[in-house]
Amino acid sequence: MQKLNTKAFILAAGFGTRLKPYTDNLPKALVTYKSKPMIENVISRLSIAGFKEILINTHHFSEMMEKYFQNRAGEEKITLIHEPEILGTGGAVKNAESYLKNSDYVIIYNTDVDSDVPIELVVRTHIDTKAMATLCVQDRKTSRYLLTDTDGKLIGRTEGSIDKIYTLTNDKYVHKAFCGIHIINTEIFEFIQPFQYPFDIIPFYMQLVKIGKLLNTYDITGIYWKDLGIPQNL
Repeated sequence: MQKLNTKAFILAAGFGTRLKPYTDNLPKALVTYKSKPMIENVISRLSIAGFKEILINTHHFSEMMEKYFQNRAGEEKITLIHEPEILGTGGAVKNAESYLKNSDYVIIYNTDVDSDVPIELVVRTHIDTKAMATLCVQDRKTSRYLLTDTDGKLIGRTEGSIDKIYTLTNDKYVHKAFCGIHIINTEIFEFIQPFQYPFDIIPFYMQLVKIGKLLNTYDITGIYWKDLGIPQNL
């Protein structure tokens, strides 16, 4: 099989407000976790899975991120893309188009997520199903559920307390929580341009669902996953 051109994108521009006071004088990505900056945990997991070309967005204390990566040694090719204004998770992807569009697919990973998710299997599933995006999900309480059919196809989400279904399905569907790890085909850049900054990626995904594009989920329920955005989980 022909070797695919792949890249990874770590979302690291946020203010980390849930991690205060750690983030009062430090970007979230550089908060210590397992005796290293948090972002090193994600870089390591991506690198082991074969992703050596990594893009990272910055905003909060971006100069500290620049200094850190100027002095960092490692085999990975890391590029920082600065956002003068916070663009949201969807806006970050749109803003990075020139860096990502020549890839076959891109894995997007939140900097404040630690997980044993089997990245290689998620990638293989994504490729085999020919989905435009594949989102890692799990059974977990959240205020913002994703809705899937019984085969794992993304069909909608909760808005407030209301389940909104955007594509035809049978009467059976399930609630899942998004895990901050997803894979996209760069075909999405054909559809993302009309969205205005700032915007988040899930509403954009819902627009793709509405027009009949295939977005799948990969259920990691039972696999280790931790939200590092709260102090008690560091």
